[in-house]
Amino acid sequence: MLAIGAHPDDVEIGCGGALANHRACGDILHILTLSRGAAGGDANVRTAEAQRAAALLGAKIEFGNLQDAHITEGVETIEIIQAAMRELRPTHVYTHCLEDTHQDHRAVHAASLVAARDVPNVYCYQSPSSTVEFRPNRFVDITEYMKRKLQAIGAYKSQVDRMASLQDDVIVTTARYWGRYAGHVLAEPMTVVRQRDNERKSDNE
Repeated sequence: MLAIGAHPDDVEIGCGGALANHRACGDILHILTLSRGAAGGDANVRTAEAQRAAALLGAKIEFGNLQDAHITEGVETIEIIQAAMRELRPTHVYTHCLEDTHQDHRAVHAASLVAARDVPNVYCYQSPSSTVEFRPNRFVDITEYMKRKLQAIGAYKSQVDRMASLQDDVIVTTARYWGRYAGHVLAEPMTVVRQRDNERKSDNE
């Protein structure tokens, strides 16, 4: 499993519960974070936080060292993601959605789709900056993994202390809202780019 984020904390917010679910099923988790988040705080602090969050999820993490707030959808970004694809050969990729007000998120979405064109299962997750145009069609039941998701997000203390969108009650309420579409559970919403028909059904859709 490869989860791609533009900045530290993007992956944990968008699909931390789904990754914890995969881990519980014995899958190998990798996170690729394309910048160190310097525009949102101290890059060294955010890198250390990302490493702690990845450890909580049981994932290995790599950084792309692109410039925060200046990530493009061009060759440089695509090549970093493609290198991860060649090394890891993932069967599942999670990345940003297109419907997002942050330019880095939109760029990573576009670059991910190019780099992951041969991956059988590709999903796009929601961010706090996603717009109302985000229309999910897959809802991952993370009820059993909400505590682990909150722990992973909580590792980003420098961000949690300053952002209302990262407070526990907001994260849980958001999951409860989307869970209405999956049998009133706690859910993470995704849009499906591509999904193999015989994928293991480990979540509600």
